[in-house]
Amino acid sequence: MKPDQILASLSQLHHQKRPVTLVAIAFFSLVSLSLAAVQGWSVYQAREAQLLAADMATVDMTRALCERLGHLIGSTDTLLGDLVERIETSDGQADPRLTVILAQRLPRHSALSGLAVYDASGALGASVGSVAAGPHPHALDPAPGLFIGQPLRDATGKQWLLPLSRRITRTDGSYGGMVLASVQLAALQGYASDLELGAHGSLAVALDSGALLLARPPAGQAIGKDVSQHRWFQLWRVPPRSAAGNQVRDGSLFSYRRMDGYALLVTVNRASADVLASWRDSALLSSATATLLLLLQLWMGIRLYGQIALRDRLEKERRILQKLLVKKSRSLRHQALKDALTGIANRRQLDTRLVREFNRAMHEGSSLAMVILDVDFFKKYNDQHGHPAGDECLKAVAGCVNGGRRRRQDLAARMGGEEFAILLPNTGLRGAIAVAEKIRKTVAAQRLTHIDGFPHAVTVSCGVHALIPIEGMTAQELVDAADRALYLAKTSGRNRVRAEGSTPPSRSRRFSLVINK
Repeated sequence: MKPDQILASLSQLHHQKRPVTLVAIAFFSLVSLSLAAVQGWSVYQAREAQLLAADMATVDMTRALCERLGHLIGSTDTLLGDLVERIETSDGQADPRLTVILAQRLPRHSALSGLAVYDASGALGASVGSVAAGPHPHALDPAPGLFIGQPLRDATGKQWLLPLSRRITRTDGSYGGMVLASVQLAALQGYASDLELGAHGSLAVALDSGALLLARPPAGQAIGKDVSQHRWFQLWRVPPRSAAGNQVRDGSLFSYRRMDGYALLVTVNRASADVLASWRDSALLSSATATLLLLLQLWMGIRLYGQIALRDRLEKERRILQKLLVKKSRSLRHQALKDALTGIANRRQLDTRLVREFNRAMHEGSSLAMVILDVDFFKKYNDQHGHPAGDECLKAVAGCVNGGRRRRQDLAARMGGEEFAILLPNTGLRGAIAVAEKIRKTVAAQRLTHIDGFPHAVTVSCGVHALIPIEGMTAQELVDAADRALYLAKTSGRNRVRAEGSTPPSRSRRFSLVINK
């Protein structure tokens, strides 16, 4: 083909490419926007469905809690009714077996702390267990039903009790006293312990008068206090005071229910953040999937119209492989510089860093310090507790050593065996001693428990040295001086810090010997 023909053909192809490209861009844009719109709509619908399900679950929780509490109060009411019937049958005559009967009935109701019978004058006729009785409401109220009183503390003041009572009526209709049962409010907490409220959810049970009986999280000192001004209590008080209801307000799901036949109000509150946690994870996953699909469409369009040349693809792959190789090399280098047992720097990294910091300190004229630590009687420790316990001991000591670093540039390393070191750039002798002393105290405070099951202490001896490098000195001099100080610490009793050394003769300054008391 002639050059002119080739140019004409290329020109024709170029002119034919533009509309196809525009159509492709429009097509892929439309598909992408449609996919994004469908994804957004599905996420929104899933959120609404999650909130609806959570709202229904909150109502079910409220109903379940009402049923549990109703069963407890109902069984107590039945017990009180039986006792009232027995007493009314005897027409108020004293029954010498009444105390025995109360003692037999009390163990059948684990939530009750005590039962008592009072006569018309308010005097105690018979009782078992711990009871708490306030004013006698039945003296002026002829209603035969169950009365739930205000929560009271027992005689010891250690637990809250809820008094439930029934009126005793003589055959002539006059007031003959009352039968009282005291319910442990602490036992009610178990009725709500298995309800999944989430991290920020709560529930409460209160009397119609506003006295708080049960709360989760536990209310502690708030039991018995008036909560009638609380937000959820006011929701129930809004006319026409429906027996049950639920609302979504301030990012929370509220559900309340008044227990049938009893003057109790139960409310459950679940935070939207807890309710939507699973939806959020699902939305993120589906959004990530949609994003991957969009990227896949983009990649297919690029492949379809040949806008990426083979060289560019190879270059991209080469860069990816290069990145992988760099990451792998970095990972191997990182592993080569870490101690396999303790996870801190190993001797290789310490030696490399020591030379670099030594040269830097020589150039800047700054101080460089080193602390060498050795676990006291470690061979005896291994013989007594075994090598696995010895490894755990070294890990614990390494954690203390690594935690003793004050700055990011400080390096904690394991030199080998039970010997550790800390390299402290720009640190004088006093600062290095302070670091070593802190580590020594931290290790001594550790209480390790191994095969024998008894806690025991591990101690370390520390050698410290600091210097300002000058020409002619080597980094090994710092290590040797710190090692000599370590030897001094071990020979003078162990579990202590020792520092011995001086600056080069040309400096005319000397470091003092530091000995722990």
